[in-house]
Amino acid sequence: MSNKLEEVSILQSEKVLKDVEELRTLVASATRKRIQDILSQELRKLEIEVTQLQEAAVLKHSEQKPKPASSSIYTVNIRNYSWDQSDKFMKLYITLKNVQSLQKDAVTTTFGKRSVQVLVQELDGKNYQLNITNLAKNIKPDASYHKVKTDMLVLFLCKSEQQKWAGVTAEDVRASEARKPKVNSDDPNAGMMDLMKQMYDEGDDKMKQMLNKTWYESQQKTLKGGNDLENLDL
Repeated sequence: MSNKLEEVSILQSEKVLKDVEELRTLVASATRKRIQDILSQELRKLEIEVTQLQEAAVLKHSEQKPKPASSSIYTVNIRNYSWDQSDKFMKLYITLKNVQSLQKDAVTTTFGKRSVQVLVQELDGKNYQLNITNLAKNIKPDASYHKVKTDMLVLFLCKSEQQKWAGVTAEDVRASEARKPKVNSDDPNAGMMDLMKQMYDEGDDKMKQMLNKTWYESQQKTLKGGNDLENLDL
């Protein structure tokens, strides 16, 4: 239907153009001023009509062009990953379904002495990024790299020194240190009590029940030992 309308519009435009050309010939051949004015007015009307037909044709043509599909790609910040380490590398494992289907240049990594940035572009309509700026220890940027596996991206952070890391980031290390039991070197028994208190506070119901039983039995042994001493004095 649209093609037929377009053909009619083209034929109409050609017809009006022929009328314009003929009117121009008549204006040029007319000798009387009044006739020239009348013909000129009609010529002007037809010229305006031609312009309008041409503009309408251009507009209709542009409307018929297929519009590109709008794509809204947003970026997801990667917050969850698992990690492991060897003497030489700290390894981060990022789960990304279908990441192996991407082109090689869709996954980029940038390494600094204490930082790592990851950008995965257009994976199932989304971008993914990881940005760590406070690694627990220094790494060698030039020797660090990544590997794409099935549904997983693995980062290999080459350690500057071959030593064990307590965590991936400086915050991880501080949190790990805070979880360690505080031992009083002047009183070993106090350190043991602090450890048991920490285990009780952080443990589940089963752990608390076991600790209560252990404490009760310890108290009974202490009381029994005291009674034995009193009987011995007698």
